[in-house]
Amino acid sequence: MYIVDGHCDTLLALMGKKEGLNKNNLQINLENIKATNSDYLQFYAIFVSPSIKGEKAVSTFNEMYDIFNRECKLNNINKVTKKENLIFKGHSALLSVEGLYFLNGKYKELDNLYNKGVRCVSLTWNGDNEFSGGILGKGDEGLSTLGKKLVKRANKLGILLDVSHITDKGFWDIYDISKAPFVATHSNSRAICSNIRNLDNTMLRAIEKKGGLAGINVYDAFLKNRGKAHLKDIVKHIEYIASTTSIDTVGLGTDFDGIPRDQSAIDSPKDILLVFEELAKLNYTQEQIEKVAGLNYMRVLNKVLK
Repeated sequence: MYIVDGHCDTLLALMGKKEGLNKNNLQINLENIKATNSDYLQFYAIFVSPSIKGEKAVSTFNEMYDIFNRECKLNNINKVTKKENLIFKGHSALLSVEGLYFLNGKYKELDNLYNKGVRCVSLTWNGDNEFSGGILGKGDEGLSTLGKKLVKRANKLGILLDVSHITDKGFWDIYDISKAPFVATHSNSRAICSNIRNLDNTMLRAIEKKGGLAGINVYDAFLKNRGKAHLKDIVKHIEYIASTTSIDTVGLGTDFDGIPRDQSAIDSPKDILLVFEELAKLNYTQEQIEKVAGLNYMRVLNKVLK
């Protein structure tokens, strides 16, 4: 079975530490991944906070970039940068960037990110920037002229677009402009949990129409309106999105190491298997379970990557 997790913040969590992927106390480590007994593709996000400016922002990016390359080399991890890399055994990694604040509106810098191996980007995190409004920005601003140029450039290069942190208007701008499938790597259903970070039904159907998907986030605040979330809440979002669109529109985007561990509905990659067990109890076929596990993401990447 292929398992694909569309988002984690493990690179940020490893900054300033002597630990690596082979041995750490984080949610993502090689022991937890190997425990799934599956071929496992993890999207590793580089996140540079918008509060970090100038040369410090660049050096922060470079530090996480170096950690990614070091860990891939040390642990013989396959880096997914093109379609041919999608046939793999063991652990693979895809480099993503969450929020392009450090580009300072220079959309042509996307080419440099591509040359560094970045294959998935979100224009914003929570705040606004030169490309678009962010989900917690000053207003529901959509894409700027620069943002629209960046979306077109991402399509041309073969970079997957992530809408998880963009405003609703920004979402619809990307829907109108993008010629390629796009994804919400770590967002759930707004009908089940009303958090603004989640997707409403019209957005889910738009993602389906584009051939993309929504990756289920395991953070309590995105699974339930109040209280502690559990395995059943993850399954509830999978079922709702599948019934609102289709089973082809659901994937995984755990947000491991980017959320408080005590507010995570499951603790680590090895617990993802429990999600599949619950789906099997609900009479989901093996084919349907494997789509949620990773085949839907593999389909999207096959369409987007060069």
